Amino acid sequence: MARSRARAGPSQSQSQRPSQSQARGSRRQTRVEDSEEEEEQVQEQDDGEPMDLDGDDFETARKVSALVRLALFTEHKRVPLRREEINKKALGTSSRAFNHILELAQQKLRNTFGMELVELPSRAALENGADEEGSKETATGMKKKASAVGSKTYILRSCLDPALVERAALADEDTLAEEQGDLATHYPAVDFEDEDLVIDDSPEAERIPQNYGTLLSWTRGDQLGSLGILYTILALILVHGRAAPDAELRRHLKTLHLPSTGGKPVLNTATATERAQDLNEFLGNLLKLGYLDRQQIGGDAKKGKKTGTGVKRVRNQADEQEAGITYEWRWGPRSFCEVGEENIAQFIAEFMVQNDNDEQEEGAGGARDRNRQQERLKKMYTGVEKAAGGKLAELM
Repeated sequence: MARSRARAGPSQSQSQRPSQSQARGSRRQTRVEDSEEEEEQVQEQDDGEPMDLDGDDFETARKVSALVRLALFTEHKRVPLRREEINKKALGTSSRAFNHILELAQQKLRNTFGMELVELPSRAALENGADEEGSKETATGMKKKASAVGSKTYILRSCLDPALVERAALADEDTLAEEQGDLATHYPAVDFEDEDLVIDDSPEAERIPQNYGTLLSWTRGDQLGSLGILYTILALILVHGRAAPDAELRRHLKTLHLPSTGGKPVLNTATATERAQDLNEFLGNLLKLGYLDRQQIGGDAKKGKKTGTGVKRVRNQADEQEAGITYEWRWGPRSFCEVGEENIAQFIAEFMVQNDNDEQEEGAGGARDRNRQQERLKKMYTGVEKAAGGKLAELM
């Protein structure tokens, strides 16, 4: 009797445990509900509109990511990105969708990296910058001056707000103290508290970065020195009527301890691939990167137009002088898009006025002195504009 009663009904634990078929059904129902929720989440875009799930959006996103990676890698090599390279390595058979994919890539670059792709102007566009068509495009805010003449080459440049960059360049005492501590850790053999410390600044020596306590560390870039020399060269060309003869430019650089012969005056940081360069190598590199343009104005000018931007001929000054060949230096397309005439003019004005204040009115303050400084800045900027020969171009 006791055994039959035991078989009469399930135990309490058995009654609470679902059967195997019920468990499979419950798990299947849970998976269905989860998949339905995932589908609902995928189907909703940021704006709440449904999106296609036929694979087109996934393929577009893949090509956008490929274009972003290609742009970043190409910029790391400091060479322009060409349209045919984009079609070959990023778009594939979807070259007709170039504008749409470029727009999506621009959004990703701006929101994630604070950078944007800009089309470089061609030489024809730079020579005919005052054309009516170029003026109309500038007035509409479209950065497509070069598209009319078919440049089809692009570079990456920063699109961060200048006010943000300015705030990031302000010094902070706490940040400076931590950076000095890190510097002592990285260079234990150097006593930075020694007032008589002399740091070896020869090209072979390791260059120790200088700290300022800022979020942006200008002294730790690989090309800090070369960028400073580049901007100086661009300033000299600008105030020389936008075209500086080769001999005149070299004469000015020599006064800045950048001779054309003897030594390698262009120094880079310790992490740079090339620690030092002579002036001819440096100018040739700027030609290759598109920051400068060199045009022949003496000898056989027709041949000069073909080889005037070559790198090798920069090193053969003696042969060129014997043949009566002379050159003049101009801004390259990359300088117009990455630096800009207005920014260089502002740099010149601030540098000159700041030096003037240091010599005559150091320590002076107040609204009156600030207004006087602004007036001097405006006059200096106007003087640079007159020296350039006309209205300065905005950043393309």
